[in-house]
Amino acid sequence: MNKSLITFILICFYVLLCPLLAEGQPHYAQVLKDLETKNPTLLAAAKRAQAQKAAAHVGLLLDDPSVEAAYYWGDPSENGIRWDLRVSQSFEMPSVMVRRARLRDLQENAAEIDYQSLRVATMLETQQICADIIYYWNMAYIYDRRCTAAIKLAQLYRRRFEMGECSILEYNRAQMNMADVQNKAARAIMEADHVMADLRQLMGDENYNFTQMEYDTVMGGLPFEDWYEQLEMRNPELQQLNNQLAISQQKEQLSRASWLPKVDVGYAAENVVGSTWRGATVGLKLPLWSQQRTVRAAKLQTAASQDALAAKRFERFNKLRCLFHRQQALILNLNNLKSAYRQNNSIALLDKALEAGEINLEQYLQQVNYYYDIEIEIWDTAYQLEQIHLLLYSIEL
Repeated sequence: MNKSLITFILICFYVLLCPLLAEGQPHYAQVLKDLETKNPTLLAAAKRAQAQKAAAHVGLLLDDPSVEAAYYWGDPSENGIRWDLRVSQSFEMPSVMVRRARLRDLQENAAEIDYQSLRVATMLETQQICADIIYYWNMAYIYDRRCTAAIKLAQLYRRRFEMGECSILEYNRAQMNMADVQNKAARAIMEADHVMADLRQLMGDENYNFTQMEYDTVMGGLPFEDWYEQLEMRNPELQQLNNQLAISQQKEQLSRASWLPKVDVGYAAENVVGSTWRGATVGLKLPLWSQQRTVRAAKLQTAASQDALAAKRFERFNKLRCLFHRQQALILNLNNLKSAYRQNNSIALLDKALEAGEINLEQYLQQVNYYYDIEIEIWDTAYQLEQIHLLLYSIEL
């Protein structure tokens, strides 16, 4: 096969595959990777989850064995002595033991889900901070370019004023415009430094640096219902509620099974004046009083867990649907806005018109600031889109 044709096919494959690979990766993947190894809260939570998992299995499924011994002497002494020995072990019914084991597994799973919920929340917060940093640094970059233009404009009108070619009002207007833009640039830098400090605090590293200046591409994908069906059960909140429901159901089944009697099996020996008796003992322990109303309480807890899960699923579905459709609209708006700005940006033409005296200062500032405002609007829209995307896909973290 022709080498150029092979190269063309590989390039096409790369172009088609790269967006899919990028969409499958979380935004700021390297930062999130660093977070899991650096964040003190997550490191402590991981150890706490391990402790909770171990605590779920504290205690045996079997009761402790029982040992009883007695020694008697007769009165009068001619009656001799007597001693008794009894060793026994209580057993619950197999169905009860199985349900207890399943309940412990669910409680262990609850500890892991709690950790994953904290992990997702911390990662989402970190992603949002990264989005803030990108936004404020780009604001600073826009205002820095505006500062450069405003300084040149102020210098131009200083020369014109000194030569008597403009009024004091125009001179003052140019100076105030420069001061205003410089103030906005300084504020954007301060905000960027502030959110960078927040990121470093999360990382537990005062020297951590984040240099990304562009948002990752957000692409429209499947219809909402198909997308939601794929990701619904990976939601930490729903996983937590599902696990709580499973625990409640298991406790209800355990409460029902706990009405079954316990079997007490043991060994007994008795010695009376030269005669010794040995044998096995079997008894039943009837839970007539200890289990009163436990089944009813467990049923109510199960019903409450089912209602909580249904309410959260409905709330989550509607919230994500609104965010999903808003994301699709923002993608369209952002693309249209970028395209219009690229095709119609006339800042260079306005500079030439001002120098040629074809427009006055007020007309120039009005037109130029309009284009800069459009550029800021593009970043505002991109920022909103990024925040919505992070919320939608936080369940994949």
